[in-house]
Amino acid sequence: MTLTLLFLATCTSAVAAWSGAITTEIWQLPSSTTGARWLIIHNLGTAEKDGIYHIEIIERALGAEVWNIKHVANHLALTPAALRASIIKPLKKGTVYPESFDYAFNAWKKQNAEGSAPVCTTTVDKCLK
Repeated sequence: MTLTLLFLATCTSAVAAWSGAITTEIWQLPSSTTGARWLIIHNLGTAEKDGIYHIEIIERALGAEVWNIKHVANHLALTPAALRASIIKPLKKGTVYPESFDYAFNAWKKQNAEGSAPVCTTTVDKCLK
């Protein structure tokens, strides 16, 4: 009986896909074992039409100062479904200077022109592994 209740509690705590509008650039992701994570959408205005969101992923270690961040992924291309399956809620703060993203995005565009650019179709967490 206890095992069944534990299993049910585990299943119901899973994060459901975001079903609301995607109208802001900064979104909370599930935390990692080392800190709070969020993503920044860099092509919000064209992503739905293009069918690809171009994002970067940022993390702040537990207890770290607000300015002390880590770029988990400078660029990741993902489908709208993968974005929705990954995000928890919109955030009001969390932008960073875009230089790291810009460099990685340019590399992705070169791969895309060659037909070999990766696009995440599952979740951010799965694509980072």
